Amino acid sequence: MKWLLFPARSIVRTRSSFILQHRRLVSQYLRPRTIQNLQSMAQKPELKTKLFKPLVWIDCEMTGLDHVNDKIIEICCIITDGRLTPVKGSDGQGESHYESVIHYGPDVMNKMNQWCIEHHGDSGLTAKVLASGKTLAQVEDELLEYIQRYIPEKNVGVLAGNSVHMDRLFMVREFPKIIDHLFYRIVDVSSIMEVARRHNPALQARNPKKEAAHTAYSDIKESIAQLQWYMDNYLKPPQETESVESIESEQQESPSSSSSTSSLKRQRTNF
Repeated sequence: MKWLLFPARSIVRTRSSFILQHRRLVSQYLRPRTIQNLQSMAQKPELKTKLFKPLVWIDCEMTGLDHVNDKIIEICCIITDGRLTPVKGSDGQGESHYESVIHYGPDVMNKMNQWCIEHHGDSGLTAKVLASGKTLAQVEDELLEYIQRYIPEKNVGVLAGNSVHMDRLFMVREFPKIIDHLFYRIVDVSSIMEVARRHNPALQARNPKKEAAHTAYSDIKESIAQLQWYMDNYLKPPQETESVESIESEQQESPSSSSSTSSLKRQRTNF
């Protein structure tokens, strides 16, 4: 017995019937999908980040400093623009931030080192962790949604904080979605502090001292204030660098100055 691949009625016998069947298939399948795709594209315009060079300030409280075995138990995030102005809340009033505590049981919390047991106990964090109803996966999704609300594009927001490389080590394992969304560079305020100690120790000695509250939110606020202090006291504002920029632009426009500069470079290389 011979089997037909298509029903007999679907076989095209004439050129006119082929054209009619082709039009029917296009109108039935392709055209509705094309219109539907165009409508969905019109309804979902590509979102753009409106913040100027945004910084995603994150601070984590952990059960220890071993990024392989210890856990993040509290995380806080404040988003600022490049001028350190925090984003506003949904009502346009006040500062917006995300903060959450992740649940772990006594089997994890009892394994903390002595420093963590004392400080997390005194701050009330240990009790919050034991009472929390949020899992790590829930907190990661909430934090990602919060960041994307202000920075929808990937590789735009830059992770910032104090010794934030350590937070990032933990987040690579426990918050991979956040790391994947952010840019690969970081702004580490503690690195600027180390430069300041060597560049101008006397001025660095007048740096505002931290209160050592050891809560994620208070640590971020102090880190932002610390970077603002360095920007005010160590880093020159644009109006103070205009003279340098004008000199460099004049040198680039003047061929004589560029030739003298290149000859000076050649003389230096000869030594």
